[in-house]
Amino acid sequence: MILEIVVITLGSFIASMVNSMFATGGVYLLIIASSSVLPLTAAVPLQSAFTFSSLMTRVALFWAHLNWPIIIAFVAGAAIGVGVGAQVFVSLDEAEISILLGSILLTVTWFPRIKRRLPIKHPFFAVGVVHSFLGTLFGVGAFLQPALIRSTLLKASVTGTLAACLLCLDTFKLVGYVLIGFDYIQYVYHIIFATLAGFLGAWLGKRFSGYVSETLFRKVFLTLVTIVGVKMLLQGIYTLWLI
Repeated sequence: MILEIVVITLGSFIASMVNSMFATGGVYLLIIASSSVLPLTAAVPLQSAFTFSSLMTRVALFWAHLNWPIIIAFVAGAAIGVGVGAQVFVSLDEAEISILLGSILLTVTWFPRIKRRLPIKHPFFAVGVVHSFLGTLFGVGAFLQPALIRSTLLKASVTGTLAACLLCLDTFKLVGYVLIGFDYIQYVYHIIFATLAGFLGAWLGKRFSGYVSETLFRKVFLTLVTIVGVKMLLQGIYTLWLI
């Protein structure tokens, strides 16, 4: 258990710093850290608990920059996506989650960006449904971050609005996982240390956001996510082949 807590605490700290510095990216690093020491059936539900403190800190730090119409539309869609996603999650086994999560990570990382805007009247409601459904299944949603980054919002508004949307989403997800029977109590020490690390990481990330180039960050980020995506995909296929 000590190794698990150390790895998750460091992962939460680094992920929180990255999110404060670049608005996004930390969620992938945290799923990498937690899934390296915990089974995916535990690592995925725990993402919401691990990131809660970091999200709260970012919302407080960027409160003046929040875009409330986007937040309200996203949260309305998220309520639907989480409800469906939680029911699907409980029906999947470890190998299936591993294959699907690996595929999602590789697709999000390497699929060409679509520059055309979708002709949807309320795009962030639709984004809320899809992002929260995938986020509940795999711990990462992949749709909200690109949608906000491609919007006309300034960096501070993107960072704060993203954090507020995800904070509401994680609240829904925590309730959903509890309702399907996930026991957070057995991971209480993991959550406590990840929470403390998240507060510190978010605060330091806000202070040192100008010291790391975005080019270097993207290269390291792409490399890490690609390695983990391939590992999870192959691991899931190998497990199914053994069965």
